[in-house]
Amino acid sequence: MKKITQPVVPAVRVASYALSKPYYEKLGFRELWTHQFEPGFPFFAAIARGDMQIFLTEHTGDCAFGALVHFYVDDVDAVHAEFVAQGLHITEPPGNDLGPTVRNMLMVDPDGNRLSFVTVTAL
Repeated sequence: MKKITQPVVPAVRVASYALSKPYYEKLGFRELWTHQFEPGFPFFAAIARGDMQIFLTEHTGDCAFGALVHFYVDDVDAVHAEFVAQGLHITEPPGNDLGPTVRNMLMVDPDGNRLSFVTVTAL
């Protein structure tokens, strides 16, 4: 398994990891590991899509619902097609509302967290 390394790993609050996991799997994320202090306690999980990693946490003190996370991808239009094929709802399809060299698409997970997939091109 390829080791994932990135300088910062954001945490995203979820109500139920068990219910959120299938959504993130449709986005191409895979589970790296999970932690639970004991049965019945909240889950904390690491998931990754390629080299991009995030934490999903059920812990109330970690962060609030409604996060915004940006994922830089090589081709946001290809990612859009992938998500459409998965039957996912696209909140905002790819567009250039951030400028001519930035193409982005917005997804919202079941807990209201905003996931922006971004491709930056040179002029």
